[in-house]
Amino acid sequence: MTALDDTDAARQLIRRGLTPVQLAISGVNVPSWRRANASASLADRVVILREFASLLSAGVSMAEALPALAGAYADSSLGVVLERASGEIKSGQRTVAALRAAQLELPVWAFALLEAGEAAGELAAALESTAVQLDYERQTRDEFRNALIYPAILVLAGIAAILIVFIAVVPRFASMLKSGRADLPAVSRWVIEAGVYVQGHLTGFASAALAIGVMLAFVLRDSRFRAEMADVLTGTPVIGDWLRESDIGRWASLTASLLGSRVPVLEALTLSADALSLRRLRRYVLDAVQELRRGRALSDVLEEQAWIPPTRLNLIRVGERAGELPRMLSELGRLQTESARGRMKRVLALIEPVAILVIGCVIGFIMVAVMMAITSLNTSKI
Repeated sequence: MTALDDTDAARQLIRRGLTPVQLAISGVNVPSWRRANASASLADRVVILREFASLLSAGVSMAEALPALAGAYADSSLGVVLERASGEIKSGQRTVAALRAAQLELPVWAFALLEAGEAAGELAAALESTAVQLDYERQTRDEFRNALIYPAILVLAGIAAILIVFIAVVPRFASMLKSGRADLPAVSRWVIEAGVYVQGHLTGFASAALAIGVMLAFVLRDSRFRAEMADVLTGTPVIGDWLRESDIGRWASLTASLLGSRVPVLEALTLSADALSLRRLRRYVLDAVQELRRGRALSDVLEEQAWIPPTRLNLIRVGERAGELPRMLSELGRLQTESARGRMKRVLALIEPVAILVIGCVIGFIMVAVMMAITSLNTSKI
């Protein structure tokens, strides 16, 4: 058959109702360095989980499903992981334990959800539920990144315009500093002197900017630093509300998935707390776990902590009374996610006018300083 790659070939076979056991590319060998260096994105892991769930739902045995997936992803690091997992299963390991031993990159809560599904004989449903939750996190992250593209371009273009004016235009008026015919205003003198200084030390400033950029990129990769920044931003009027709503939506959706897979409520809350990015909310959830151990109701504890809106808290209270807590938490997650997305759009909508205003003020200040210098020169001639 003809296919773009192994993954495409496996999908074509599955659509035809066939079970791929082993795939080989005719006349082509996949380089070992490519398999070792190919990184698996979150989207790739979501696809793997969904394809695994589809195979199990179609009645494919575990002994056939994992080797088939390993062959389909033979040219990526996921193929190596799946091969190891297949070997672990052949040696007697349970499926989820084999995936954990093979170092499949999944959050702690994902393995707990899969273990609960495997124990209940519903591994396929647990795989699909895990994929849905991971895909939600991926979509949220990608939506935020995509929404930042235009504001980022706008800000960078504005900074470039300021630098061009400051470095290329302002130093042309440096002769005024040496001229005794004009009494330059202090503001004009400062702007021209700064422009001349920056132009004369351009290499040093460029190196410093590059070093700062590299340092920021390195620091932002640190999860602890990102958590501290998120905690600081929660004190801001608009961004703080958005971060809290987004975190609450993520927590509610994940807790609903765990409870729906029959994970005990205390364990589900403990696992979902690790998915929260705001440390204050994480402490609230862990404190709630301790209160539940004392026999209190979840809705009563959350009402005292007051980090969930009262109108949304009613969903949890109704879910507890009706025995439908997973469904009500899922609805809470959906409502909070929609609210967070709307607030995110409003936050990003503010960036454009604020950036235009700030950039315009800076360029306007520079141009006013230059015009004041020109005016003072003309006045001295008269």
